[in-house]
Amino acid sequence: MWSRRRVIFVGVVGAATVGAAMLLPRRRNAQPAPQGEALAATHGAMLAAVARGFLNPALPAAPDAQAKEIARVVQAIGALVSNLPASTRREIADLFMLLDLAPARALLGFSGDWSGATPAAVAESLTALRDSRIGMKQQAYFALHDLVLGSFYSDASTWAATGYPGPPKFA
Repeated sequence: MWSRRRVIFVGVVGAATVGAAMLLPRRRNAQPAPQGEALAATHGAMLAAVARGFLNPALPAAPDAQAKEIARVVQAIGALVSNLPASTRREIADLFMLLDLAPARALLGFSGDWSGATPAAVAESLTALRDSRIGMKQQAYFALHDLVLGSFYSDASTWAATGYPGPPKFA
């Protein structure tokens, strides 16, 4: 049997929790959304590892050329994110932050460190995200997929490998 004090305590704690849950999103939306270039710079190691996981077969074989291409993709991701609405930039910032936290990475299926990750290990964890029955994991996969591949193929130099001649030229 609960005492009167316990009932009052649980009520006060519950009311405080509900109040905090209502106020925190408002406070978060009042802060400016991060710019894509800042996100790409802050989370560069994670983005580079994810880009290698998605693009490994399409990347140049030479290590220097591969590093240059990965750097270009990370920079293009930053530019792409900067052109998105503020609410979307906040969600992407949350995703990047989760992927940089080791416990969250472990829950998402990748327990290693980004700087030492092999493309095969990253690709395997990305496949696990894609094939998960949990919708949030699938959304994370598709967000990363679209950011990386959209940024990679936004450069005209990558079109020839796919057989795409480029946009039509009108006279």
